[in-house]
Amino acid sequence: MISDPSSTLKDVYDHLKFAFRRLYRNRNLVLHWGKIDAVTLRASLRTTAPLVGAGMDRIAHAFFVDGIEPLVLAAKASINLAAVGSTYGPTVVDLLE
Repeated sequence: MISDPSSTLKDVYDHLKFAFRRLYRNRNLVLHWGKIDAVTLRASLRTTAPLVGAGMDRIAHAFFVDGIEPLVLAAKASINLAAVGSTYGPTVVDLLE
């Protein structure tokens, strides 16, 4: 992470993206087809539920403590992820704030 933050964070981002895509596909199976016994439903909920909870916690904290709107928070996160590892970009430690 410290030696190559850009590629490591991109890898983490890709894993999160795929997990949430699986969740969305399972949501569609339940909502549109009424399929509550899908093989992937349990695994998808098990992997994404803690991520959703942590994300909602971070969004609520930013809003209630710092007054940052959710879309602004998402934009800042996107910009920081794109800039991490560059000369003037944030450090990995700065991303924790």
